[in-house]
Amino acid sequence: MKCFARTLGFIAFTLASTTSFAKTYKYDFVSIHSNNGFIQYPGLDFSQAKTTSLTVSKDPLSPEVTINSVEITFPNAAKLLATGFKKLEHTDTYRAVVNDVWVYRQIIVDVSGADFNLAQITHPIVEVSVSEKSIFIQPETDFKGHPLFFVDGDLRDITVSKVVDTASAIIDGKRVNLSLKENLSFAPPAVPVNGSREGFVIDALWFGKGQKTFYIPAPVPNTEYDRYDAIGLTLEEVDGPAGKEYLIGVKFKDASGYEQIVPAQPLRPLLNTAYNAGF
Repeated sequence: MKCFARTLGFIAFTLASTTSFAKTYKYDFVSIHSNNGFIQYPGLDFSQAKTTSLTVSKDPLSPEVTINSVEITFPNAAKLLATGFKKLEHTDTYRAVVNDVWVYRQIIVDVSGADFNLAQITHPIVEVSVSEKSIFIQPETDFKGHPLFFVDGDLRDITVSKVVDTASAIIDGKRVNLSLKENLSFAPPAVPVNGSREGFVIDALWFGKGQKTFYIPAPVPNTEYDRYDAIGLTLEEVDGPAGKEYLIGVKFKDASGYEQIVPAQPLRPLLNTAYNAGF
């Protein structure tokens, strides 16, 4: 009995250890576009979709991604919320079935073309169709029916990342407050950024100059950013050729808790580039 209990305990620990690292991310579509499909019902207009948002779980110890939900809003139709997505075998398509929405007993929601591990922009498409099963036409062999609408756009990461550390410095007689975000990330496609556009994310508030975001490149592949967390800033004041200078570094850890540090580098050039100061 004790051996059996120890076995159950080991299984429980193993399951916990393999599932506790999953992180939740949120994405939306920019440059969104939608079209009505083959089926058109009076009073239901799926063109000009307002928003498309996706909630995704990623396990840093696995390349697999789970789409938890997709929500689409329209100016002339009730919103669609789809959950319970499953990836279709040997494809890049994730599928969910939604019951009793609008005037339909069952619809199918397919998401394809979305790569949640790439730095560059991807252009996924959401295709929504009437389920043939809902009208009992060959439900076993012809599950997916005519399309209701399509929505596509550029995928953008809008995950809220918490601040894990702060630091401050006095440069040119003005205070600079620095806030380090937990998630490694990329600059949004439409946001102009001077300097690096990916890595560790730091928000800077330079009194008299405003607020900017700059990125310190990470010594890990950008396809593995979800496996690491930023945990701290290092800020050291040193004597330089022009007087007092600051060196900034970033501490981070991987999914197993192993800590590393990005070597310190001068802060002033990072700020000059971010603020496009020209000096």
